[in-house]
Amino acid sequence: MRQSENIVWPGGEHEFRLGIGELRAIEQRCDAGCAVVMMRLLGQQWKIDDVVQPLRLGLVGAGMNEKEAQKALDSALDIASPYALAIPAAEVLRRFIMWETDDQPGEREAGAEILNQTRSLTEELAGQATTAPAQS
Repeated sequence: MRQSENIVWPGGEHEFRLGIGELRAIEQRCDAGCAVVMMRLLGQQWKIDDVVQPLRLGLVGAGMNEKEAQKALDSALDIASPYALAIPAAEVLRRFIMWETDDQPGEREAGAEILNQTRSLTEELAGQATTAPAQS
């Protein structure tokens, strides 16, 4: 799984990490898959555990002890509503269930096709093109 990531949220600036164990705990406590929880958060259809579990377990997953993680979450809830914490909770989930890598589909970098080319740019094709209409 991925390394922890520094995230600024209403509770301050902390390291968060969701490994497989934390992701499974979120699914159990929220009674839904992690992607469903994230979509509920983004779609404003969330339950309280959808908000608090990714934040609390993300802090624990990054190495904070459970008591300190709960204290950080309680402090955040003193200054921000659960509604305000829904987007940071979705962002924590997003960072650990979706991320960009170098081998993503999409447009190649400029010049990449030249590096992967198997023919010389000056080599002529032998024979008829395969897209030419059939001759009778």
